[in-house]
Amino acid sequence: MSALKYVFVFLLLAGISGISMADDVVATVNGHKITKQQLDRYFQYRQATTKQDISHDEKAVLEELINRELLMEQVRKKKIDKNKDLNYAIEQQKTDVYIQTLLRESDVAKPIPDDEVKKIYDDKVKDHKVKEFKISHILVKTEQEAKDIIAELDGGAKFADLAKTKSSGPSAKEGGELGWLNAGQLNNMPSFAQAVSELKKGSYTKKPVETKYGWHVVMLEDERESPPPSLDELRNQIVAALRQRKLQEYVKDLRDHAKIDIKMK
Repeated sequence: MSALKYVFVFLLLAGISGISMADDVVATVNGHKITKQQLDRYFQYRQATTKQDISHDEKAVLEELINRELLMEQVRKKKIDKNKDLNYAIEQQKTDVYIQTLLRESDVAKPIPDDEVKKIYDDKVKDHKVKEFKISHILVKTEQEAKDIIAELDGGAKFADLAKTKSSGPSAKEGGELGWLNAGQLNNMPSFAQAVSELKKGSYTKKPVETKYGWHVVMLEDERESPPPSLDELRNQIVAALRQRKLQEYVKDLRDHAKIDIKMK
């Protein structure tokens, strides 16, 4: 059958079924046709990206597609689509999507066995030794004020009472109590941390401690070894580290089986 006969048969069948060639077009925008196939494809894309049921919004999606076409007309008119830097960025984003899809389909994305996570956790916490300190403090503006408070404490005054009446810190109403803190939480105040580390339980600093907040008199109420974080608390961190390791191994295997010739010195 000749090509002309094929066209004739197609047109005849279309006429019998009541379908015309134009039925595939759902809208035109300044002469540009938007087909049903394009609408369906974009509809599926929107459904996937919104993660919501938009099956009842096909007309709204078409309106969105029309708006996008109008905006793209302006892009072409202003030659934004010819911008080399922008096109390079788009190419890199495409590459990122391709790579992410590849990795999702590779061993890198496979679930990490619980026993593997548990082993890493056990290794991580087996030598866990972190001290926590229950601390109270009195914060004042000048060194002399701090010295006067130390003198009152030496004379038998109660730390909590002085904190409530003389401390300018937010913990004053609690008698200066800061609660349980570890050394890491005091890193931004090294002089304060140093003073705490030198105190014995139940004692207070005999010299004022200066920080960026002012002058402190510090009391060590108690100390203890803090328990390690639980497996559930560290699970996401461990899984992320294991996935990163698997990715590195995957890439290393690719490099080992590739011919790579680096010219740059």
